[in-house]
Order: sequence, then C-alpha cells, then structure tokens
Amino acid sequence: MKHGFEPLTATRGLTPWRLIPTGVIPRGVILGGLIAGGLAMPAFAGLDAGLAAYDRGDYTTAYRELAPAAAGGAPLAQYNLARMYFTGEGVSRDSGEGLKWLRKAAMAGVGLAQYQLGARHEWGIDVAHDYGEAARWYRMAADRGVPVAQFRLGLLYMNGLGVTRDVVAAHLWLNLAASRLPPGEPRIAVAQLREQIAANMTATQVAEAQTAARNWTPIEGR
Repeated sequence: MKHGFEPLTATRGLTPWRLIPTGVIPRGVILGGLIAGGLAMPAFAGLDAGLAAYDRGDYTTAYRELAPAAAGGAPLAQYNLARMYFTGEGVSRDSGEGLKWLRKAAMAGVGLAQYQLGARHEWGIDVAHDYGEAARWYRMAADRGVPVAQFRLGLLYMNGLGVTRDVVAAHLWLNLAASRLPPGEPRIAVAQLREQIAANMTATQVAEAQTAARNWTPIEGR
C-alpha cells in the first residue's frame, strides 16, 4: 500500500512542487477524522471487510464490499471507492465515477476528499480549471486540519489566485501547514516559504498572522 506525498510539476509562480496524497489512506486516519469532526458513523455491512481487503491488495473483494457500503452512505467507503476508480484498482478506471464518489465523500465532511477536489480544480484534472473552486474546497479541508490543503490555500492567498491576495492569510495557512506536516523536506520547504513571505510583511502583519495561528482550532473543535 502506498502512503505519503508525491512531488509533481510546478505551476506559475508557485512552489516547485505540490503535495498530493498517494494511495488509499489508512482506515484509522480517516475514521478518526470523521469521528473528531462530529460525523455520525453508523455501521455499514461490508465496510471493515472491504477496507481490510484493500489493505491486503485484494481489490476484487474490496470493491464487492465497499460498493454497497458507499451506496448506503458510508463516507469512508465513498472516499476509498473514488480512489479505486481513479487508479483502476479492482475496477475499470473511470474518472467520472471517481469524481462522483469523491464529491459525495467531500460533502460528507471527509477532509482528504475535500482536498482532492480542490487539487483537481486547481490543476484542471478531470474537472474545470477553477482557482475559486480550488480555494473553496481547500478551505473546507484546511479548516479540518489537512496540512496539504492548508499549504495549497496559503499559496493561493500568496498569489491572489481564486481569492484576494492576502499575505496575512498566506502566512497563517503556511504556518499551520508547517506545524502539522511530518518532519522532512516538505515541512522544511513550507516553513522556508512562510519565512520568505514574512520577510516582506510588516511586524504588525506578522504578529496578526501568528496570533491567528495560535488561536486556530480545527473545525471539529469549534
């Protein structure tokens, strides 16, 4: 099973790489986020079996178990089913079906699904290229504490793409992303970018951004 972040190509004036989760996300990560977010988690027949099958690479069984659970409204199944359609694991690759299930999971409050929709709109992958939509979905995911969404949202504010340019907001979201990313090159790069922005801000602006970051809590804590 693949986890982590995959470096991709650059785009105008942004950082030389972007972060996109690869592979299906471990059950505990998403499940914990759903519970923390106050989402109801009713029992869905086949959900656990489907996720376990995916984990061991048995995609045929995973699809057989996850598809009815997704149709029954299980956000975790919907997100993982979307990933299967995008990658063609256990099913024929179908971006239309993938987007359908991704949107359902995002609307149900799965932060990683919200982030993925934002990324697709930012880069025009299987959907219209739309910075405004990218910012909208990134903000939902960022509010739920998804660090890659916080990073991308910070870049949009820094460049004034889909949102009004706002260096205080850019610093805030990059600061939060740097604090939540795991140790390593991406975290260092985000922190360096935050400092580059700070170098062109007034002391009052930096203080405002830092105060906002200290006072910020994920949406589930509000």
